[in-house]
Amino acid sequence: MSSSSKIITDTLPRSQTRASPDDLPFESSSFDVIFRTTHPEKAKLGPSGKRKTSGRVMYECLHCPPDSPWSNGKQTSTVDEHDSDIITRPSKQPRMDSLFPSRPTDTTLRRAFNRQQYIESIVGLLTRPRLPFSAVKWDEMQDIILACNPAIEDLLLTSRDAAMRHITTTFGLYRSQLKAKLQASVSKIHLLTDLWTSPHRHGILAVCVRWVDNSYRLQKALLAMPECRYSHSGERQATLMAEAIEEYGIAEQIGYHTGDNATSNDTCLKHLSQMLQDKYGISFHPNQRRIRCIAHITNLSLQAFLLASSKEALRAALAAASDVTGAEMYEQFYFTLYDVSANEPTSGSEASGQQEQSFSKGRSEAPRFQDDKFRGWQTIQAMRKLHNIAVWLRNSSIHSDLWEDRVSLRLGIDNDTRWNSWYKLIDNLIRRQSQIKQFLLDYDKEINDNILNSSDWDYLERTHRFLYAFASATLWAEGKNSTLSQILTIMDGLLRHYEKNKEHYSKPETFDRRILHSIEMGWFILDKYYTMTEDAPVYAAALLLDPSKRIRYIERHWPESWHENAIAGVRTIWEEYKTQPETGPAESVDEVSASQKRQPNERDALLEELEVTEDLGDSMDDLEDFIKATPIKISGSPLQWWCHKDQRKTYPQLSRMAIDILSIAPESADPESAFSGGRRTLS
Repeated sequence: MSSSSKIITDTLPRSQTRASPDDLPFESSSFDVIFRTTHPEKAKLGPSGKRKTSGRVMYECLHCPPDSPWSNGKQTSTVDEHDSDIITRPSKQPRMDSLFPSRPTDTTLRRAFNRQQYIESIVGLLTRPRLPFSAVKWDEMQDIILACNPAIEDLLLTSRDAAMRHITTTFGLYRSQLKAKLQASVSKIHLLTDLWTSPHRHGILAVCVRWVDNSYRLQKALLAMPECRYSHSGERQATLMAEAIEEYGIAEQIGYHTGDNATSNDTCLKHLSQMLQDKYGISFHPNQRRIRCIAHITNLSLQAFLLASSKEALRAALAAASDVTGAEMYEQFYFTLYDVSANEPTSGSEASGQQEQSFSKGRSEAPRFQDDKFRGWQTIQAMRKLHNIAVWLRNSSIHSDLWEDRVSLRLGIDNDTRWNSWYKLIDNLIRRQSQIKQFLLDYDKEINDNILNSSDWDYLERTHRFLYAFASATLWAEGKNSTLSQILTIMDGLLRHYEKNKEHYSKPETFDRRILHSIEMGWFILDKYYTMTEDAPVYAAALLLDPSKRIRYIERHWPESWHENAIAGVRTIWEEYKTQPETGPAESVDEVSASQKRQPNERDALLEELEVTEDLGDSMDDLEDFIKATPIKISGSPLQWWCHKDQRKTYPQLSRMAIDILSIAPESADPESAFSGGRRTLS
């Protein structure tokens, strides 16, 4: 073995060689594995044309990178001069031990564990999907975590009490963050409340808020869910609301309140108004700040459509339901309406085609087609049969299986306190009409007298067409971009829907006494709450501030006698904003013209004397200017339109008013969502 081969053998570690040192003797075969022979100069030829010399020879290393090659002209010293570089160069081939998985030590695993992030994840898992607090003690929960990191068993949360402490700490952190966001709001902060009784008979008040943040995005949050103990009165609710308002320091930013139609909300706002005045010196007009949930109004109107026998029964039901809130209000309204209707005397006026002008809004009332035997849907053959079929399917899994195999759509079941349950029931029936007709024929013996005949189908189709408008309006009001400007539009549309159907079913060829009676009952409720919108000018203000409606909507769709009062109420609100300092976006340096940057000279003074234009800010009223402009189509919601910087720059004060008003919730769905989400925890 040569000396250079001996150097490789003695110096190069086995883990860093490309082959065993014993396999690399200094021979031509192994030399050629590492070096390449090149001839940088061309061979010289003799006089006879034969090669005289082969030229200079160089030996280049095959393992050096192309951008830094290594070469030598002497073969005997090549390895001696370059072997140290080769033997210290890392091998590109994988090490043998790299083919086997390595196991980190427990210390390394524990250092890699982020306990803070683990605790935050556990808190989120317990609160958002609403797992029970005892989930931290589940073996399956611990097995999942230990499968990811087996060295942290002693670092896991295994105590229900510890989990609750972490939740409380996290809540305190988020509450401080929410408080900062609320206090930085660019709009008024609007309240939404509702009262709910849990399955374990705990009275819970949900206090939610909506506002526009400093990025001009609509936000919503749940402030508190205190237990309303010993009393559900409006005064007690006001006290709990005031505590939440004080906790977050938002008394001076309170805007409007959206709730159901219970009279306890009127009492609540009166007491809240007094508390705000006494403690903070803040004026809060309870009637003008009261927004009635459009979903509740629609529900009551259609309950009357489906159930009521007379206006007297409706008045009694409204009075009985006025002292309760939430779902209990619907239940009280239904049961009172049903009981009063069942006990009413059968004597009454016969059908009459005369109309009367008794409604305060000036609309013509539906004809008084009083059916003395009408006692709600139970007396309507088609509705009663459909209800019995739904009950027949629900009470037997065998019947339900047969139905699903043949119809491929669950029929559902009606709910006396929710009109949309009837709509969904009828809608499912109409969608699978051909399959259901065949099913009823095949099982006519089991269904007996509940087979739907042609007149029943005709009645259900008419009812479906009538209820479809209400279903569409409800979905529109529930949208994430819904605003207060939709409420009067929805009510105008539904009242017109009542009018058209009243006219249609009053004709001799389409006369239907039952439908006309139901229309009269539903109209009575909807008109009652439509009239109440006059107490809060903010309804009309939202309509006028909608860039797609403005004053043209009122001029086209409302009687002229309504215009003056509606616009006067909006001007009253505008006076509160008109004198406020401008807070719109400032002009950038690039937007300032060169003539505005320099000092005025004599030419400017001469031109100013000849000026014929006027300053819009001095000569015109922003509100008048806006509402009298031509309505335009917008791609987003009216609130999004006003939050754009162009509108805020053009109408600095009016945009603040519009953002405050259009951020009001048209319905009180947020508290109901909070109850639905916290049902398990609160029970």
